Amino acid sequence: MSSRTAPLRRSDRPPNRALAEALFALSEQEEPGDRRIALLKAGYAVFDTTGDGRRAAHSKAPDWLRPLIDQLAACAGEDALDAAVQRLSTGSRTRRRVTREGYLCHSEMMATLATGPTELHPDRMRGAAHWHTTDSDGKTALESMARACQRRGFAWSMVTDHSRGLEVASGLDQEGLRLQLKRINRWNRRFGEDHRVFQGLEIEVLEDGTLDVPHGERLEVECVVAAVHRLFDPDRDQTERLIRAISTPGVHVLAHPRARHFHHRPGLRARWEVVFAACAEHGVAVEINGFPRRQDLDWDLARLAVDAGCDFLLASDAHAPKHLEFDAYASAIAMKAEIPRERILNVMHADEFEAWLAGR
Repeated sequence: MSSRTAPLRRSDRPPNRALAEALFALSEQEEPGDRRIALLKAGYAVFDTTGDGRRAAHSKAPDWLRPLIDQLAACAGEDALDAAVQRLSTGSRTRRRVTREGYLCHSEMMATLATGPTELHPDRMRGAAHWHTTDSDGKTALESMARACQRRGFAWSMVTDHSRGLEVASGLDQEGLRLQLKRINRWNRRFGEDHRVFQGLEIEVLEDGTLDVPHGERLEVECVVAAVHRLFDPDRDQTERLIRAISTPGVHVLAHPRARHFHHRPGLRARWEVVFAACAEHGVAVEINGFPRRQDLDWDLARLAVDAGCDFLLASDAHAPKHLEFDAYASAIAMKAEIPRERILNVMHADEFEAWLAGR
């Protein structure tokens, strides 16, 4: 059989990331409506699969879209795929959105875990951090989430529901925190030897950098996690806002520092070397949030935080038991950033983590 008629080998086909990006780019050429939504759904299906991207896209595509998917998937490499996208575009030359840069698709994440240092693999972590329950915007009760962490082999975990400042998440007030702590203490009395649960609270960083929970109430929580969820303003430098939050007494962790969101939001603009220097100075750990649509920090900024001397907390940001596996993305980012294992809080034993919290 000649090379002209030989079928493409799997290795000759565009990788899943490239195929997903082609579908995303073509979706932006469409007016809002069913066609744009269909292209987006197919792109996300490819981005989120480890298997064959073409098959994943077909699973989410209407009949009219499948021939186009076949055409794109049959391209002999990324250059040919880019050329095909340009031919199919109805407007100006397509460009990759900055809101899709610096993310790992699922197949890239799995490849990173397979080839990266085993000491940073999620199976080597002792603690599972930053998960939510029905006490705020989670889908599962605290006890069920703790049990899921225990089944995954973790020695400890930390619930981190939202504070009341994030109204869309039905955050916890002081009484809600105390009721939750009673349930945590009850769990720890029964199961703490095998799996200890710590109480964290994801506290809202306001526009001026102050926190939405008073100091006295923050003292009642074992781990204060500061995070930005609103007022993103990409044209404003947010350095001072973040530094004020970081330097607030009692803050332990800066969560998903850029507050970015795949395909939708580029994230905060800040002088990150200054922000990370403040984290190192004040003993505030930097979170690597593994939720697939966040992946925040990305590996380039994580390297900058390493150079600044920061500690790190790897987090799934799980809102249901199945989301706990998102810590794999955080581990993959840590591998790509070459974070030393001793800088990662999740490797600590429960008593070591307790001592770290108390020391802040």
